[in-house]
Amino acid sequence: MKAVIPLSLLPLFLLFALPMSAFALDKGTARLVSVTPVDGGCVSGPTGNTNQAWDIEPGYTYTIRLEDVTECAGGGTDPVLDVRVNSSIPGSEYTDLVATNVAPGVYEFDFTLPVDAWCTLPILYCTIPGEWLTTGLFVRRDDGATNSNGVPYTSHLRASTWGPDCSNPDMILGPECGAVPLESATWGRIKARYR
Repeated sequence: MKAVIPLSLLPLFLLFALPMSAFALDKGTARLVSVTPVDGGCVSGPTGNTNQAWDIEPGYTYTIRLEDVTECAGGGTDPVLDVRVNSSIPGSEYTDLVATNVAPGVYEFDFTLPVDAWCTLPILYCTIPGEWLTTGLFVRRDDGATNSNGVPYTSHLRASTWGPDCSNPDMILGPECGAVPLESATWGRIKARYR
């Protein structure tokens, strides 16, 4: 038996049938320009030709610097700005934080990456604490680059493991990261990789 959805309920059905990623908030003018370790954690980045990632180490605190905040906080002059770091960790969907104004349009805040973090963590600003689905603007990459349609690329934090002396960051994968990209390889190359 086929399920039939009345036309009057179709918009409501589509709303709940879409994945949460379908609820795209706008990208703002603010750029993520620096990620600085506070207590000895590793950092690398930004990397990425489209959306950028800053690799950071779980369990450590970082000072995040945003520039070109213009859409809220008195056009970037208020003493504080509400920000949010979204998470892919189940049961920990976001962290509401307050950034401090250090110059016109420039804000900084400290963020401690949880020890059980994985995947990437987008940053939003102009948020309302506790309203993680409907408020905020995504932070752009450090150079403000856009795609061919003028849509800005975003910048994320990325939970990573590290080699000696903060070398070779490698993203920590978890179930919410999506599929692991596959690359084509011969059977000989696959065997050589896993010897």
